[in-house]
Amino acid sequence: MTMMTHPGAEATSSWEGNIEELRNLVSDRALTGETILLNMGPHHPSTHGVLRVLLELDGEELVTCLPDIGYLHTGIEKNIESKTYEKGVTLTDRMDYLAPMSNNTVFSMAVEKLAG
Repeated sequence: MTMMTHPGAEATSSWEGNIEELRNLVSDRALTGETILLNMGPHHPSTHGVLRVLLELDGEELVTCLPDIGYLHTGIEKNIESKTYEKGVTLTDRMDYLAPMSNNTVFSMAVEKLAG
């Protein structure tokens, strides 16, 4: 499925599954073009680069909201597997740049619990 864009803008593919999977996620009105599917991806100013949401809109009314969990996967968990605990805490800063201290705290609490 190709999303509609403004004239002069590049059309981008937003769905890699088959049409049957898409039919289960959005209404029939979206498939016939009565409503608009809007990909509010990680480059939207309000998402801060960590969230992608597929929105179905009927004018200004929100019909469906489908968050894409794990859209911006950076492999931090896999990188931490090969690090010491001291080096792992430096990577948790980069998981969400809006709340680095929260990530550090949770990581440190988990390490302390594992250490006994």
